[in-house]
Amino acid sequence: MKTHNQLDGSVTTPEEGPSEVLGDARRAGRSIARMTEGELLAPTALERRRLIHASMRNSRQMDLVRELRTNVLTRSAVSNPILMVTGVGSGCGASYLARNLAASIALDEERTALLVECDHRKPRLAEDFGLADEAPGLLDLFSGGVGDLSSVIHPSGVERLRIIPVGRGGRRGPEHFASVRMRALVNEIRNRYDDRYVVIDAPPVLGAPDARILSVYADLIILVVGEGRHRPEVIRRAADMLPQDRFAGVAFNQLP
Repeated sequence: MKTHNQLDGSVTTPEEGPSEVLGDARRAGRSIARMTEGELLAPTALERRRLIHASMRNSRQMDLVRELRTNVLTRSAVSNPILMVTGVGSGCGASYLARNLAASIALDEERTALLVECDHRKPRLAEDFGLADEAPGLLDLFSGGVGDLSSVIHPSGVERLRIIPVGRGGRRGPEHFASVRMRALVNEIRNRYDDRYVVIDAPPVLGAPDARILSVYADLIILVVGEGRHRPEVIRRAADMLPQDRFAGVAFNQLP
């Protein structure tokens, strides 16, 4: 299995030049030391979840994800950016790429990653990572089912990677995503640790407003195209619906 990504001029490119994205190592070390890890997943379990890891045999796949990570982070103007990954349509593999982008960030011992699932129509994160059925998620914060952010952040089984599943209450997802509470929540997530990189796994751009709503919280946005699935004009239409000043580019993915 492999992915192919392109973050150059295929649709559009940001005008800003590269910037330094590494935070202060000493502060990061103190922050990471406060994290308590649950039971870590064995390599075979990581592969079942289609996550890259340091000991995987398919080094080409890991190198491609690392290249994507580097291309994106060198474009960031902030030290701990919020990255949003969305697809043109369903079946493009955006969730696959979002998970592995977060996992690749967590491979760096001086960084932590938080993967936030926002696709309430097709939630998969809790099941795929073996969370309990009653494990609270993002939308539970808005419905009053849980009290605070710490209640919805769960260990992933990957060192330095945390996950927030979307939770329940999906019918009002767009309204929740556009709320003042969501903006406050994003700010809290960003400021909790200065070494933490946030990856938002967003629904597809076409067919629903969710990705456009969520894009206001992102510093950089990656648009995933299932290779051979969409005509160039459809890709351009999806890209034009995203804020161009934060649009990092297009990633072509061969995996669903």
